[in-house]
Amino acid sequence: MTMLTPLGAGGQSRRPRRWIRMIVAVLVLVAVGAAAFGAWRWWQQRDDQASTTAAPSTTCRTPSAKTPKQLPRPPQVTVAVANGTDRPGLALDTADALASRGFVVADIGNSTKPIREGVALVRYTEPNLAAAITVASYMPGSELTQVRRVPDVDVSVWLGPQFDDVVPSADADPGSVRLPTAAPICRTPSFDSP
Repeated sequence: MTMLTPLGAGGQSRRPRRWIRMIVAVLVLVAVGAAAFGAWRWWQQRDDQASTTAAPSTTCRTPSAKTPKQLPRPPQVTVAVANGTDRPGLALDTADALASRGFVVADIGNSTKPIREGVALVRYTEPNLAAAITVASYMPGSELTQVRRVPDVDVSVWLGPQFDDVVPSADADPGSVRLPTAAPICRTPSFDSP
């Protein structure tokens, strides 16, 4: 190259351009890589947040069953007695004992299902919980069972294999009757709630 050679016509003028192109290409690759990494991190954080908010916590409370303020006396309660065991005459003897304590016995028979264990199932509908407690107090160890329907009586008693006898009126203790466990009431907050 001589002094007469015009600028840019020599052989060295192309090399700096090659380095500039390589530097620009590397910078573009770094920028694209950084953008891809940032997008990936944003996506991961969004998924983590979605998984924590997608399953809202469920709050449950179990209402406590309360003994009614006033329990009916035996003459105010109509009872059906059913034998859930293979002991003959158990329902008839129990119905006689309940009638002698003042209960109105409307039906005597066998239960639709055999009772495998326990003293007795005292079956009642929701409005007749107080009547069921009165009956159960005469059969210590019996279990209160709420059902949808008890035909034509206040309480239906299904006698179990551990049933012994109806206690005398003086020994009947409504306070010893174990109230049924209420089903838990659960509430799952909606996504729209604050």
